[in-house]
Amino acid sequence: MEFLDFLEKAPTAFHAVKEAADILDSFGFTKLQEGEKWNLEPNGKYYFTRNNSSLLAFTLPNEYKKISYNIVAAHTDSPTFKIKPNYTLAKGRYNELNTEVYGGPILNTWMDRPLNIAGRIIVKSNEHTLKTMLVSFDKPMCIIPNCSIHYYHELNTGVKLNPQVDLLPILSDNNIDNKDLLDLVAEKLNIKRDAIVSHDLYLSLLDRGMLGGANNEFIFAPQIDNLECSYAALRALTMTDAPKSSINIAVLFDNEEIGSRTRQGAASMMLADTLKRISNALGLTEEEHVIALSESFIVSADNAQGFHPNYPSKYDPTNASYINDGIVIKNAARGSYTTDAMSLAYFQEICKKANAKYQLNTNRSDIPGGSTLGAISLSNVSIHSVDIGLPQIAMHSAMETAGAFDYDELIKALKEFYSTHLNVTEDGYLSFE
Repeated sequence: MEFLDFLEKAPTAFHAVKEAADILDSFGFTKLQEGEKWNLEPNGKYYFTRNNSSLLAFTLPNEYKKISYNIVAAHTDSPTFKIKPNYTLAKGRYNELNTEVYGGPILNTWMDRPLNIAGRIIVKSNEHTLKTMLVSFDKPMCIIPNCSIHYYHELNTGVKLNPQVDLLPILSDNNIDNKDLLDLVAEKLNIKRDAIVSHDLYLSLLDRGMLGGANNEFIFAPQIDNLECSYAALRALTMTDAPKSSINIAVLFDNEEIGSRTRQGAASMMLADTLKRISNALGLTEEEHVIALSESFIVSADNAQGFHPNYPSKYDPTNASYINDGIVIKNAARGSYTTDAMSLAYFQEICKKANAKYQLNTNRSDIPGGSTLGAISLSNVSIHSVDIGLPQIAMHSAMETAGAFDYDELIKALKEFYSTHLNVTEDGYLSFE
């Protein structure tokens, strides 16, 4: 399965963006720099990265008579543990890594698993230059071991884990070799230790995913939320020719799991500024840009909660979603999802034209869901939007479960979306071709 091949190379958001950029390069996309003037050509294919952890790719039509934007937004980050700047903790004979929780992981699922260390380092290449290097050891570097039940009889009755006490990974036995982590990074990258200035290093699962179940109907993998939607957006973009007057965009934000309030997150001006920059490069006036936004559409693609048979009371009695039953269209009266009747109707028509399975989802009234990229993005750019995702179980677990047949349904729908040009004839009326 191609998604699992992508996951294999994406232990962190940095690696996911590097792999995404390599895929775009192979499809003839031109890499842009944000700090340079853009010269855009009809039928052009372009992308840029920000912070090495977010990416925006777009394709242009062959004419610019009446422009609109078809946008799919997803995110590259997943809950994990980040290694602190001063990371060494010596306890007894062991060196532990001092880590901090990133996002909202299910803490106990990270215990007793062989863990990789991956991320990026910043290197001083000469007196005036800093550069980024990616690193992944791709081997079991550490582990967060449970206490023996013989010493902690309450383990099976529910124990609250303290991230500063119970969840620190063991890196080494210092009686054997007391190497520092960054010494190991320098060896791995064949650079000098004193060239490393800073780092963003994370724990990641060494097991990168597999098909399972009696009929290979399940995906068991880390970081399904939300690399599955990220990869689907990327693949659909590369597989679709832009319609006559629409600009197709796939934007993969970072830091959704910690609130998106970074320069590479959905709460930044990254998307809004890029849309304006594209319009300017194509010669649109300010008013024409606003008109283009009024006929544009965002598909906010972030995975959804699938029905868990062990916890049926957690789901709405008539609006639960199921693994391998297709794309989930999310609804919430409190506005945490951007779906409304009009955007729901439009995306349903897209799914029907694509012959893609879909299902409608709403949470129980006493269990509110979280917010998504769509709602965050709309604070900076006002565009019709729908929130969707693929159903999965054990979201934010170190090892999540999704349906092996849902991914293809999403690809079909996104290809159809990218092939459609939206027209807004008046408020409350949409037409599409």
